[in-house]
Amino acid sequence: MRLCLFLLGAGALDALLTHFGISLGVVEEGNPLIKAVIEKGWEYFYLIKVFLPLLLIGLYYLNPLKGRVRTLLISACVLYFSVLIFHMVWILLYLNTSA
Repeated sequence: MRLCLFLLGAGALDALLTHFGISLGVVEEGNPLIKAVIEKGWEYFYLIKVFLPLLLIGLYYLNPLKGRVRTLLISACVLYFSVLIFHMVWILLYLNTSA
């Protein structure tokens, strides 16, 4: 259950920081699919960022931590953790250069 909560929180934090960074012009979206979604509207971006972790959490409850669901859940958590580290780096660089 902790992995599920981390995934949901990390997804929401990633969405907020991505929106913040793009709005300030500090970063650009690296994923071409998500970039196209953002061009359609931020509400679609947030919908995807919330829906996909919720879908994986739903799969977890149907088949808790077994086989592919466990692998997907752990992989998503590792990926989001890496993305959040990337966000920390650009925020620190942004704060360092704007001071």
